[in-house]
Parts: sequence; C-alpha cells; structure tokens
Amino acid sequence: MNQVNTEFIPFGSDNLFPQYLAELKRQSSTHRSILAQKKTLSQGAGWKSENEGLLEYLNQVNPDEDFRQVYGNAVDDFYTFGNAFIQIVKFEGGINLYHIDATKCRVSKDQTKVYIHPNWANYMNSMNDMVILPLYPNFDGGYGVIQFKDYEPTFNFYGLPDYCASLEHIAIDYEIGKYNHTRFKNNFQPSAIVEINGDMGEKEAEQLVKSATEKWTGAGNNGKILFIVKNGDTSPAQVSLIQDNQEGSWIDLQKITDQNIITAHRWQPSLSGVISSGKMGSQGNEIRIAYEIVLNTIIKDTEQIILNKLKIVMSELAGLDVEDFEVIYEPPISFLSDIQISQVLTINEQRAILGYEEIEGGDGQIQAEEETEKEEETEEKEDNSDEEEIEVDVEENED
Repeated sequence: MNQVNTEFIPFGSDNLFPQYLAELKRQSSTHRSILAQKKTLSQGAGWKSENEGLLEYLNQVNPDEDFRQVYGNAVDDFYTFGNAFIQIVKFEGGINLYHIDATKCRVSKDQTKVYIHPNWANYMNSMNDMVILPLYPNFDGGYGVIQFKDYEPTFNFYGLPDYCASLEHIAIDYEIGKYNHTRFKNNFQPSAIVEINGDMGEKEAEQLVKSATEKWTGAGNNGKILFIVKNGDTSPAQVSLIQDNQEGSWIDLQKITDQNIITAHRWQPSLSGVISSGKMGSQGNEIRIAYEIVLNTIIKDTEQIILNKLKIVMSELAGLDVEDFEVIYEPPISFLSDIQISQVLTINEQRAILGYEEIEGGDGQIQAEEETEKEEETEEKEDNSDEEEIEVDVEENED
C-alpha cells in the first residue's frame, strides 16, 4: 500500500489488466461465447413481482433504458472482469441506475471513492477527463457508485473473474485461429528453402526475394520461404520443402484448449455446443441438466452478489417494495423438443399448422389409430387361434 504512489489502487502491474481482459474477450471465440451465454442466461426472460409500481420502475429505470439492460451490462462486466460498477443518481422521488464500464474504474486506497477515466493508458496527459465519485453508501451531490465483486484471497480492492486461471489457454485459442488463417492465406503452402543460382546484384536479389515472398506467403510464422541466392553457380534452382506433419497435434491442442477454457469458467460443455459422445439422441435432456447445474452454481450466485444489493438500494433510496421481486429464468431448451407431435395433436390440427384443409376422419391421432389397428389385428389373431384350436379338438374327437 505504501509503495503505491497514486491515490487509487492500480489494477495490474501496468494498471491495464481490465483492458487486457477486454482484448482477450475479442480474440477467443470459445471464451467470448461462454461470456455471452452467461450474460443471456443471467438476464433471464423478465421479472416477476406483484408490485405494479416496481414493475413500472423496472421498465424505465433510466430515460433511455430499462433495468434488464442495466443489469445485463453489470453481470457481463462481472463475468468478464470480476468487477462491476453501477452509478446511482438520486433525485426527488426516486433514483436512476447507470452502468459504468468496468475498464474505466479504479478504487481509491481508502475504498471510499472510484476514479473513472476513459483512457488509463494515457491518463497522466488527460487528468481533466478524470471523474471521482464516492463509493456507496457515500454520496456527493446525489451521486454515488456501487462496486460488485466476489471474494478473492489477497485481493482487497478488486475481484477476479472465474477464468483467470486459463488466461494462457485463451491466448492459445486466438493463436490457433491466427495460425490456421495464415495457412489459408498461404493456400496451405508448406515452408520451404529455395536456392537460386545466377549472377545478380544485391538489390536485384532483394527485389526478387521480396516479390516472391509477397506472392507466396502471408503474415505469421507458417508457410515461410527462406531464399538463398548464390552468385557464380550455374546449377538449377533447388527447392526443399519443409512439410508440416503436426495436423493431429493441432487438433488435440484445440480440444485441450477448449476444455480448459470451459473448465475455468465452471461452465458445461453441452451449453458450449460440445455434445457428449453417444448422447446425440438425448441432447435436449443433457442441455437441460447442464442448465440446472450452471443455474444453481453460477447464475444464482451472481444474482446474490449483484441483484440482492440493488434490491436493497431500490428499497432504501426509492422506497420500493422488492420483497417478491424475482428473475424469471427459462432453460435454453424446453421439453417441447422431446414431445412427438403425433401424440398430442390430431391429424387435422397438424394439417391446419401446415396450411392444409381438414379431411374426413382426421379428428383422431395417428398413433391412436395405429394402436387401434394393432389391437384389432391382435384380436383377429386371437380369434383365428381359437378357431384353429376348436377344429383340432373336433378332429381328435372324430378319430
């Protein structure tokens, strides 16, 4: 603490750790997808309350946005950076709640203020852009800021995201994509050593190498060509290809990387589009089970940290009754996917959905008719069997 020579606590060795996390979010497809899923599922499908005044307030918590947008942005920051910030603006008769980008916020040494700046990489040259607001429950002129963070040992001022242990794997995910992109740009050409023989000056040789490189290679470290120009040698040019036989290793590395990212997020593979082997037929059930797991271990845990604190603020500062205020959570896939239409709809009802006219005798279900036919066939077989037994008995008596 004494070694910090600023009034705020830097977040990271260069005070740009949130900016680094924001950049990672834009680089890894697996990582970004999981963060987006967390936000969507945490927002839920809406709110539930018997208090009409509360619902009206939630629908227009700010002049240009509702509470779902504010809450969604806050949980998005919380999952991405391990911290979220919401500004409270008190006015006569109520409060507004505005989300603040977590990358712009730093906490003061005494944890009573928040320093907000749009460009921390260059804040020393733009101190006039700095805004300082008190941390809740303190207010200054009706303005205050709430910080949301989870407990992390040795971190007293900031929280950390779940995935902090997989930062290198997220970076590798980006590098794998970059490597494959370069291979594609190079038309999957292998690296090579080209020996060119002939008499040419230094500039002429440099121009030849430059032209060939621009034509046959792209950015990155794969598909490169090493040119060796020999003067005074009349033998033909030689090309030695360096084959890339690591395709299987790259596939395995991608699988390991994805698995480590998913594990670090405490997420479920099926919610990330990874279906367990041999379970394609029960995909819907697997996704529902996975959803129940993340709902009870991640989403509701985040709700306790963020929403419960906001409910206290709305109750104390806006006088709203939030006793029965709940988020409506819905699974990403319903049981409807497991229902066979022929079991619940009649033939004519199915035809109406498809835009066809009703047909005579179409008020029953296909399965029901099939079962009736099977029962009739069974009864006929039993009757035929009884008749055969009677004929056999008659023949035996005659003998």
